[in-house]
Amino acid sequence: MAHLKSVSATTKNWSELASDVVVVGVFSKGELSPMAKDVDETLGGQLQAAVKNGDMSGSTGQSMVFYGEKYRLIAVGLGEKKNLDLEQVRRASGTAVRTAIRNKLANVFMEEFAQDKDGAAQAQAEGIILASYQFLDYKTMNKQRNFTLKKVTVRTWDRSGLRKGSLIANAVCFARDLGNHPGNVATPTKLAQEARKIGKRGKMRVKVFDRSKIIKMGMGGLAGVAAGTDEPPKFILMEYWGTKKTEKPKVLVGKGLTFDSGGISIKPAAKMDEMKFDMCGSAVVLGAMHALADLKPKINVVGIVPSTENLSGAKAYKPG
Repeated sequence: MAHLKSVSATTKNWSELASDVVVVGVFSKGELSPMAKDVDETLGGQLQAAVKNGDMSGSTGQSMVFYGEKYRLIAVGLGEKKNLDLEQVRRASGTAVRTAIRNKLANVFMEEFAQDKDGAAQAQAEGIILASYQFLDYKTMNKQRNFTLKKVTVRTWDRSGLRKGSLIANAVCFARDLGNHPGNVATPTKLAQEARKIGKRGKMRVKVFDRSKIIKMGMGGLAGVAAGTDEPPKFILMEYWGTKKTEKPKVLVGKGLTFDSGGISIKPAAKMDEMKFDMCGSAVVLGAMHALADLKPKINVVGIVPSTENLSGAKAYKPG
């Protein structure tokens, strides 16, 4: 797991805080914000020259890096100003972060791209953290090849929005981690352990049923698939009660097949490694419960994860 855990907020000007790079947005046709003009003036007008020459059009997804004696600038395209929405803010923030990582710039100062839109700070934090995500758990750490961000600061008054966006993005990164781990790590037992941790933090009711209970309860499909593996299957039930129990809960069900070889009807060797991703439904459910534990919204949610491996052992379920 390698990603930012939080995004800092400040109301100070970009020149008052030390950073490796300043990030500004550029709208279509090269329209610049007051902060962008201020930074560009310090850099001798490089950004406006790029706009004038057609190198920076401000189109969505575009980014450029400019260098001065004391400061670096990343300019990212925001598209048409009238069409700027929260998804554009999220994507532009992600583009800026990926550009910073590519250029090995660890400390980033970023302007708020849409100060007049509700939820913009939240969207910006989501984009920043999600774009900072890298799965490096099984790689030899090398600062040159595996560069990670240290800090991103956004100039905004909306600290609560940044916090909410950070919590949501962290839950997404948690789900990504579960999906990226190999099948011998992200086992049904591992999923159950993570569910219990989430439940403890979020004061949720968590029940985990093992193989004998699964069979006794008549869950033939899950028990049948689990017959071919020695890895214990788990049926995970999580209950989050954020409001009165008379209100019907939302129910999330996520498939937790932590490795699906196909069983006796074994799948082709090509892309067999990707069969670890058959548990991504369960990762999404656990990620959602992770977010609930942190955000504590006033809703009721039940999360259900039936989890097992599907292997071709001697006791595997047989066709016919």
